[in-house]
Amino acid sequence: MEQFPEQEQEIKLRDYYRIILRHIKLILIIFVLVMAATVYYTIRAPRIYESSGKILLELNKQTDLFFTTGGFGRNDVNNQMEVIKSPSVMENAIAKIKRHPDAENFPILSDDNPQGSLAKNIEVSAERETDIIDITFKSTNPREAEAAVNAVMNSYQEESLKYTRAEVTSVREFLEKQLDITSKKLAISEEDLRAYKIANEVFALSEETKEMITNMVEFEAQLSSAQTELQIVEQKLNYLKSELTKLDQTLGDEMVSISSPVLEQLRNRLIENQSQLAILLTKKGYTENHPQLVALKTEIDNIKSQMKQEIDAILEVNKYSFNPLDRRQQLMTDIITAEVDYQTAKSKVDGLKTVVEEYSVRMSGLPDAELELARLERAKAINEQVYSMLITRYEEAKISEEGKLSNIRIISLASIPKSPVSPKVKMNILIGLLLGLGLGVGAAFLLESLNTKINNLSDVERYVKLSILGTIPDIPLDEKELAEIEERIQKEGDKAKLKELTTVQRQMIARLVPHYSPKSPIAEAYRTFRTNVVSLPSKVSGSSRVFLVTSSGPKEGKSTSSGNLAITLAQMNSKTLLVDCDMRRPMIHNLFMVSRDNGLSKFLTTDDTALSDIIKPSDVENLDIITSGHVPPNPSELLSSKKMDELIAKTRDEYDYVIIDSPPIIAVTDALILARKVDNLILVIRATVTEREIVEQAKILLKNIDVTPAGVVINGVEVKKYYSGYKYYYYYYYYYYSDDEKGAKKKKRKNRPRLSR
Repeated sequence: MEQFPEQEQEIKLRDYYRIILRHIKLILIIFVLVMAATVYYTIRAPRIYESSGKILLELNKQTDLFFTTGGFGRNDVNNQMEVIKSPSVMENAIAKIKRHPDAENFPILSDDNPQGSLAKNIEVSAERETDIIDITFKSTNPREAEAAVNAVMNSYQEESLKYTRAEVTSVREFLEKQLDITSKKLAISEEDLRAYKIANEVFALSEETKEMITNMVEFEAQLSSAQTELQIVEQKLNYLKSELTKLDQTLGDEMVSISSPVLEQLRNRLIENQSQLAILLTKKGYTENHPQLVALKTEIDNIKSQMKQEIDAILEVNKYSFNPLDRRQQLMTDIITAEVDYQTAKSKVDGLKTVVEEYSVRMSGLPDAELELARLERAKAINEQVYSMLITRYEEAKISEEGKLSNIRIISLASIPKSPVSPKVKMNILIGLLLGLGLGVGAAFLLESLNTKINNLSDVERYVKLSILGTIPDIPLDEKELAEIEERIQKEGDKAKLKELTTVQRQMIARLVPHYSPKSPIAEAYRTFRTNVVSLPSKVSGSSRVFLVTSSGPKEGKSTSSGNLAITLAQMNSKTLLVDCDMRRPMIHNLFMVSRDNGLSKFLTTDDTALSDIIKPSDVENLDIITSGHVPPNPSELLSSKKMDELIAKTRDEYDYVIIDSPPIIAVTDALILARKVDNLILVIRATVTEREIVEQAKILLKNIDVTPAGVVINGVEVKKYYSGYKYYYYYYYYYYSDDEKGAKKKKRKNRPRLSR
């Protein structure tokens, strides 16, 4: 019958459910173990605290050489993330952490390399589409987590400010040194002048000498100022070139030696004009607005502009063209400007030197006494002016330095975390729950895939592909039920004989459930089996039928199945014969408590034994039995003899049904010999015992002799695991007993459904 897709899906889901139900103990064990491990880990795992802060790379402040000009691109943000973890920032941060009040309790400080540990564990990330950087640190100490983040942010801010002020800081430091030197020179010159006047009793100079000294001092002061300016510009230029070299070694080397014939010519013109300007400024009547001075200044500005254009042209020829936002381009622009400033300052120094040298020649013509006094007066005046100039420049440098602001702004300080971020109890429990169930179910399906046995009806349909004639549930009888069966045996048989039975024999007798416990679910299952068997078509004419009950392997319940089938056939008033053809390991005589002597082997081996001599009546009405007899040396030859054919032919005529119990198919050839002599062959399969491969081999052996089994009966099925159909047995049970059993017994039967859940 064709199944609809919905039905097929339902069958698959039911199979999955049965697999899970069959391995429920394994699943629960794995689940409990995983959950126990999860809970243990969650309890024992150290509590990890996390603290974080945010910094902003500001775009609207004056940038510097440490950062890019014109805004932060994605690469620049990534660069700054690496700078944050640089050794200098980490070292400064560790120094700050050590000054924390609770530093002695911080685990990171107990590390052999705290800077490296901090750099390794600090987490730096950029927020998408922003110039905000998140800094995070995790620790078992919540205060350490907060302290580490704040220390890193503050250290990074200080480091960036240091680089922002690097250029003006170097100028300030240079001026500090010059101030110290000039201060000492001034003190010495003042002392020398005072000592000379006292020693030589010379206290005044002539008016002409005073004027000459005044002019000379003015020029020397200008020269000293110009020299200081030249040193500052030179220091700035060297700094810019060193920064460029860090980015591009080749480009830095080229920028160090920028030169051309045109540039040299412009430099010479600049020196000449600067010298003329300095000389004119000393002459009377030449004020700042004098046409000749204005023309010279204009000419100097033009020369500076031409020099800048020439340097740009040199770079263009060398193909040094970059993105305007590139840091290298900004450095090159600054270098060009500084180079022009340097040449201007150098020209001014050279021009002033020329003027000063002229005045020195004029002073050399003075009398010795007046010359020495003039020299000392000049030295003192020069040092005073230079010192005053340096003081002014130093204060300007300090103001400029303080005016340089960092591009880094801390927008969110880290705080002390109140609760740990790890372990995450709820998440761990959820993961443990899912992992436990997943591993348990996975193990169940793995075992199922490795299991080559036939476990249920689905396996029979999938692998055996034979009609299912019966399904016998595995419901072990308890001591009370065994006692009830023994009580019935006592009523029907010999009490003395019952006492002689061993426990194993009693349990074997109890297998004949349809006879001793006819109202049980197992008995009903055998009656269903009987109904399907009698409906099978017969190979020969006539009303009697001969059935061979066998199995593919041993211990699959074929003898019990054949015995109970015979009982159920007899119970419907059909004359039935049960023949034990398993002459190697006979069982029928034990099941029915009859003697094995005078059995089948005697009939087949002797000529004077009649069929009636070996037929034994049983305690079951309408059921006769032929036992196996003593074990012969050649069972296969006996079963293939003509006397065996004669036995089957006679019993077919005398009985309504003949049930033959034979050895397993795979073990010996007995079953194959008998298979061609009977009307139908019934294959017995025991759930969770019978191997699929063995059944397949049995089918192949039968196919080789042109025999196809009529169907299979699967016994030993654990209905509570595999079949919700167990309720059917309960409904039958309840219906059967409800009218004739009262009280506790009836209540007990009504409680049975709970067992099937």
